[in-house]
Amino acid sequence: MSNHVVLLLLLMASFQLTSSTLSQRLGDVDPDLPALLKIKAQFGEQAALASWQPGTDHCTWPHAFCDQNRRVVAIFLEGVNITSTIPPAIGDLDRLRTISIDNIPGLTGPIPDSFGNLSRLSIFNIMRTSVSGPLPASLARTNLTSVSFAQNKLTGRIPMSFQDLPHLAHFDASNNALVGRIPPGLVSGGTRESPLGLTLSNNRLTGRIPRSYGREDYFINFRVANNRLRGDASFLFRREKAVSDIDLSGNKLRFDLIGVEIPEALLFLNVSRNRIYGGVPASLPRSRLVRLDLSYNRLCGEIPPGGIMGRFKAAAYEHNRCLCGTPLPPC
Repeated sequence: MSNHVVLLLLLMASFQLTSSTLSQRLGDVDPDLPALLKIKAQFGEQAALASWQPGTDHCTWPHAFCDQNRRVVAIFLEGVNITSTIPPAIGDLDRLRTISIDNIPGLTGPIPDSFGNLSRLSIFNIMRTSVSGPLPASLARTNLTSVSFAQNKLTGRIPMSFQDLPHLAHFDASNNALVGRIPPGLVSGGTRESPLGLTLSNNRLTGRIPRSYGREDYFINFRVANNRLRGDASFLFRREKAVSDIDLSGNKLRFDLIGVEIPEALLFLNVSRNRIYGGVPASLPRSRLVRLDLSYNRLCGEIPPGGIMGRFKAAAYEHNRCLCGTPLPPC
């Protein structure tokens, strides 16, 4: 063997030893580094994570964000080309506060149960992916305040344990295939400064809307459209209730609308395609509504005049039993 070849082999061995030693030292100083490298390995060969390399500063890596102590507190993966399942090793990042995964159609498989180990996790978004399977009940061990699981392929029930999350204020699981009942107190503790939001539209939820949501004064939105919900929902309406958007459309709800007090703050109301009876509430002209849909119900009687009523076209009232008056034909 020539001297040149021997020298080259010695240099390569020295480089590998130096790289290994540097990675070990970084792992000692930066306890999140092994988890990040494990996450990369579980994702497989993905161009979006090509720069996640041993021997480099993980706080400069794209999609991972550190605090002042060099601990990873956020993972953002949005609009990148990834074809894989979600790595369970994300659950090893014990200082993680935010996970946001959005617009990655190639992301499949379930939400790992290991995410329940993230006791500091506050904001958790998985949106517009092909993630499937049930919502892990282990997430009740986290510190969630805001969740969006919109537009995935999630199935199963919303875990009842989620009502044990004391700070959860926003929950969006719309456009999935969830079944079963809505847990009472899924979001709670709203204030004027931090109103609640619940969006469960376009699923296969059944049963009644829990009355606990009628006792919450502050909602930014309450949307449960296009499910299979039954029963009374009149308790959601009170004049003093601070809610801007109520969408109950496309269910099998049945209650008398005539005595309902339209919330003073309400801007959007859709109760179409239900089994709602009675008449148009007398409180409607005094409201601030800018969008209204009462169509495809069993309402009867004269539409009250005055106030804001000129905003709404006939389509807002059509396909009821016997409504009349402007903008419909006179009584």
